[in-house]
Amino acid sequence: MPANAKECVAPAATMRSQHMQMLVSWREDVVRRNDRRYIAVDGKVYDKSLTRTCLGCHNKEQFCDRCHAYAGVSGPDCWNCHHAPQTKIARSLP
Repeated sequence: MPANAKECVAPAATMRSQHMQMLVSWREDVVRRNDRRYIAVDGKVYDKSLTRTCLGCHNKEQFCDRCHAYAGVSGPDCWNCHHAPQTKIARSLP
């Protein structure tokens, strides 16, 4: 869990095994049915959004890229439609 997050949309074990199915389902729901609300098991409502929900806590390099490299799987295809988030570069002030 990222340091700035209290909870995820689903338990860690669920996200590890089913995150891709969830993202595909979310995409289909939003694009084909205009269904943008995800209701978690605990009743909390989230926006079905990679950029506004997932990337609000998770970082592309630390989560997406690192996990996909570790698992040896290609992708993700998310960045075919979404703009890849820019990595924040620390700058020293003059």
